[in-house]
Amino acid sequence: MANSPNYARRRLGTELRRLRGHAGLSAEEAAAACGWGNKSKVSRIETAKISVVAHDLRKLAAVYGVEAEALDSLMACLDDTQVRRWWTDYADVLNVSYADFIGLEAEASDLRMANSVLFPGLLQSEQFARAIIAEGPLVADPETIDALVEVRMRRQRLLTDLPGVPLTAVVGEATLHVEVGGRDVLRGQLRHVLELSELAHVGVYVIPFSRTAASFIGGMTLMAFSESNDPGMLFIEYHGGMESRDSTREVRRYRRKFDFLQQSALSPDQSRELIQKRLESL
Repeated sequence: MANSPNYARRRLGTELRRLRGHAGLSAEEAAAACGWGNKSKVSRIETAKISVVAHDLRKLAAVYGVEAEALDSLMACLDDTQVRRWWTDYADVLNVSYADFIGLEAEASDLRMANSVLFPGLLQSEQFARAIIAEGPLVADPETIDALVEVRMRRQRLLTDLPGVPLTAVVGEATLHVEVGGRDVLRGQLRHVLELSELAHVGVYVIPFSRTAASFIGGMTLMAFSESNDPGMLFIEYHGGMESRDSTREVRRYRRKFDFLQQSALSPDQSRELIQKRLESL
């Protein structure tokens, strides 16, 4: 199966950066050799900020001294950047950041998510997701709400279509008390999490109020990919949006933060017991 366009652009950019380094050229030198007046064009291609067309890709390959077989591999990767995937059907309701997130999430070999007050979207029931989207800071029209809920449910196939992508989710105990949509919705949400947590590749960890780490605020997602030279991606969530970061240093720093949160949480079995206890109290 072809890579998602988002991930293919990222993979192509990483390989072009490697080839440029092997050729001993700076990004500015490579741009000049290609005859491009915009000196930042090469670095923007390498960081997947802009797409590259076939003509420009051949120019870069020639400058870097890429052999025919390697060029064929680059062109195949370029073809992947133009593949249509399911989320493109929702382009009218997805902003660029969210579309990029979904595309990279679809190619991840491992997912780690942490949130202080909400279960990650991959663990949300349809009713809970609808309540969050409908009552959020940017209230959408009914048709848009329906579409965004569909997107969130479609994303969950990463977990439910076996073998499934490994997911480790760490949440604060406060998530068990957020009654967006009412108590019936929360009951359904807790049951949904308990069901998903039974999957062998899904681990849910709850940080109890009594632990110092329970004071963390916000949300983050760490994505790892199968390519050995890919450092991974970090997404930091904030009120009404998210931002992405892919520097090796920052990704490592947030991995350490995630490890601290996970180590501070209850074990998966203890977490399920706490969730079940909260469910029974409603």
